[in-house]
Amino acid sequence: MNDTHTHIGIIGAGVTGLAAAEWLALDHGVDDVVVFEASERPGGKIRTEIEDGHTVEWGPQGFLDNAPDTLELADRTGLAEELVPAGNASADRFILRGGRLRAVPTSPAAFATSSLLPLSGRLRVFAEPFARSRPDGDETVFDFARRRIGRQAAEILVDSMVTGVFAGDSTKLSLAATFPKMHAMESEHGSLTRALIARMREARRSGGSSAGPSGPGGTLHTFVEGMEQLPRRLAHRLGDRLRLSTAVRRLTRRDDAFVLETDGGDVRADKVLLTLPAAAAASLLVELAPDATAPLGATPTVPIAVVMASYDRMDTFGTRVDGFGFLVPKAERAGILGTLYCHSIFPGQAPEGSLFLRTMLGGAREPGQAGLDDSSLVAAVRSAHSGIYGRDPEPSRLWIARWTEGISQYTVGHLDRVAAAESAARAAGVELAGSPYRGVSVNDCIKQARAAAQRLTQRGSPEL
Repeated sequence: MNDTHTHIGIIGAGVTGLAAAEWLALDHGVDDVVVFEASERPGGKIRTEIEDGHTVEWGPQGFLDNAPDTLELADRTGLAEELVPAGNASADRFILRGGRLRAVPTSPAAFATSSLLPLSGRLRVFAEPFARSRPDGDETVFDFARRRIGRQAAEILVDSMVTGVFAGDSTKLSLAATFPKMHAMESEHGSLTRALIARMREARRSGGSSAGPSGPGGTLHTFVEGMEQLPRRLAHRLGDRLRLSTAVRRLTRRDDAFVLETDGGDVRADKVLLTLPAAAAASLLVELAPDATAPLGATPTVPIAVVMASYDRMDTFGTRVDGFGFLVPKAERAGILGTLYCHSIFPGQAPEGSLFLRTMLGGAREPGQAGLDDSSLVAAVRSAHSGIYGRDPEPSRLWIARWTEGISQYTVGHLDRVAAAESAARAAGVELAGSPYRGVSVNDCIKQARAAAQRLTQRGSPEL
């Protein structure tokens, strides 16, 4: 490989950029690729530290096994034997309502007698097949849920779901962009109830299951050494084609190639893939694709703080603490977004006999929390847990992570803006992929990476 020229330049070594480079090699035999990363480590928000028997995840806790691209990538890079499924106890999920943790029911019969919603709210959910049809135009997640299953379910169930995935505001996020499968279910079947019945029938015919112990449609998985084992493996396979601590400051065209200007010198590339956060991608497209900058700039992010606390004894809180964890609807005003029970989700990620809790704060609900100092964040968590469990024990170990640009927010009109940005970028010969566009999960990013690799190998360089 020439140090100053490559066939494909990938800017950003998060999981999207690393996976795109791997898919180019695996699917298309293209290895004349250089991946540029401004920071000193690959993986983006996927970061794992193993300390004193704790597997500390700074980013995503895992991925669902219902996405074939991620499983295939793990298999083809030699990580299939390193996969670890969530424990059976993680099937139990909770939502905070009225100051109490209430189990999320897993069947219609359980829902009918659940205390998660009052009786009027449960009856309204069962009336879902008779809900009015979708209005024209994009619709928020909250408006969709209120229309189909009622305000109470929208404020408790759906708001919690949006908090768990996007740390976002369900009254602002686009249903079609954030939960495309749910949008498609209504489009295809006219009712979520009819769609679920159809799915269950299909699952029975295929001998499969419509739900796993960690969530609908799949089981949560990680790797033996935590989630960062995947980007570390991808980075290792890239070798010197991965350039860390190498920020691309400017992207232009000269003669018949792109020019990626870095502090270490210019690199020419025939094709370019941007896998950066939306604002950073916009800044690099100012000269090449100015029409992409406005739609990219309209994709905000919300900051997230994560407090991970270990307790030496299982009975620390005086009550049983196991399952997947709990989420907090906005109406509860608990000062946190939710807490995961890491010792229960993946039992090998904490010393035996201990509790290991991961609590999220900030997001769209209270963005200023992510800027609080460590002691204030820990105080907020302890106050919330004290109100829920009745005790406020001192953690034996603490880890705190902050993400200033935490999670992209797909507000109403997002898919139209993405289409406009992609069109403008492609007209200049640049591809876009990653969490700002069509899904924020690890599975979504790996799927986007594969599609981008396909597009890069199918198209020629743009005409000057």
